[in-house]
Amino acid sequence: MTATNLNIDQLDVQKLKEGDIASFDKLFHKYADRLYQFSMKYLKSVEEAEEIVQSVFLYIWENREGLKPEQSFNAYLFTIANNKVKKYFLKKARENQYKDEVITTFLEQQDNLDNKIDYKMLLKKVETIVNSMPAKRKEVFIMRKFNHLPIKEIAAKLDVSPKTIENHLTAAQKQILTELEKDNLTGLLFFALFC
Repeated sequence: MTATNLNIDQLDVQKLKEGDIASFDKLFHKYADRLYQFSMKYLKSVEEAEEIVQSVFLYIWENREGLKPEQSFNAYLFTIANNKVKKYFLKKARENQYKDEVITTFLEQQDNLDNKIDYKMLLKKVETIVNSMPAKRKEVFIMRKFNHLPIKEIAAKLDVSPKTIENHLTAAQKQILTELEKDNLTGLLFFALFC
């Protein structure tokens, strides 16, 4: 086999395989800039591209005994670099997915926290309003909304007509809504909770 048919890097790769540092340095200086340009094209980051170059040559050094001098060293290097770039993007995608999940969870917890605060505030406000109602209206409202008694049962217990109970409930709801609107609180949440 003539020298022109030999893989151009074959002698240096053979020496590198045997642990020759000078051959390693020679190959590094020959290919580092090309690997850097290749990595920059995809990563658009000086630090990340430099890290890929260092990572590729570290891999080459640590696995030098498995090198095949008869095969294209150039193709081997760029295959490793390509795989490392792919791994970088996969890692970033996983990190971004994790960040998205953390942010989503945080926002959901914030939303739930806000709802709990609003819910507690609303309950306190409703309790204050209910306590300020006339005695009979308050009694009817509590029996219906807190004790969940049917209108007919409340009417029988209080010895009044079901229509009277409905009137008390309507007046109670109207009073609560009027008070909530004064404080710019939504009555819709109240209806969702109590009606």
